[in-house]
Amino acid sequence: MKDEQFEHEPRAVVLGGTGFVGEAFAKYWANSAARPSRYLVHRSRPEWLDSSGMEINNISLNDPAQVLSALRGHDVLINLLRPDGSGWYRGAMESLKSVFRESGISRCIHASSIDVYAGVKDHLVDENTQPQPLSAYETEHLAVEAVMRDSFPETLVLRLGAVFGRGGRNLVGLAEEMRRAPQWKIALRRSLYGARRMHLVSVETAARALVQLSLDRKRLGSQSVLVTDDHDPDNNFAFVQDRLAAAFRRDLPRIGPTAPKSLLRVLLRLRGLPDRNIDRRFSHKRAFEMGLPSEPFADRLEKYAQHLSEQMGRYGG
Repeated sequence: MKDEQFEHEPRAVVLGGTGFVGEAFAKYWANSAARPSRYLVHRSRPEWLDSSGMEINNISLNDPAQVLSALRGHDVLINLLRPDGSGWYRGAMESLKSVFRESGISRCIHASSIDVYAGVKDHLVDENTQPQPLSAYETEHLAVEAVMRDSFPETLVLRLGAVFGRGGRNLVGLAEEMRRAPQWKIALRRSLYGARRMHLVSVETAARALVQLSLDRKRLGSQSVLVTDDHDPDNNFAFVQDRLAAAFRRDLPRIGPTAPKSLLRVLLRLRGLPDRNIDRRFSHKRAFEMGLPSEPFADRLEKYAQHLSEQMGRYGG
């Protein structure tokens, strides 16, 4: 068996991708590939996509013939669709399984989430850890992973951390709190959550990983890969709060040690939130061994915090 799966630069097609991850992917793809990728849009079409230089096909997921026509002629599918817990996503992908198999596409790169580990009690999670979804949203993520693995000769499931960056929603609430909240509230939150792991990953790291795996000509084999910035010791609540405070020019009150983790677990349970991931870490080993890119976490966080400060100051959001 040849080591190379593709003799030419792989031709890529993106399913979904109209959000901020897809936008970042388009930017890095344009700088890395000789030809544009094709975006299959099944709902609204964002303005940035029209000026991205990518090919655009409007499709209906309920029209298998239309989807098949749009997929043919490509080597790699990047699936950036996301579930909402209602079950529509799983149903849509199940209905397209025969289309995927007939398309001639030999590699699928499927964006999933570390949320599938919500019920896991292990302190260190790697790709061999058995997922334990708790919510309908998490269960749908895991179910679609199985559908995609069964639909292509080679499927790489990227379980992404909490993706942050321009256009996303992660950290927006914390930024708004930093902008408006009184000092006592900020101090209390830091005391309670300071050491809590955030499991963040910059959109730049996620997008570059998607591009690199799409263009890799070698046989990679079907596998799961964790893509987070969790290997960085600064990926915690206190550090994130510090960067936001600097961006919003807030002087944080000096406090002593953070509250015991046992107290935080109780408070999370009272709010109906999982308490298992306070100090959980996600392994970076496989991503590192595969040579996947990793943008400097602190640098990306600082730039994003500054962006949020400028944006909220401009629009009063």
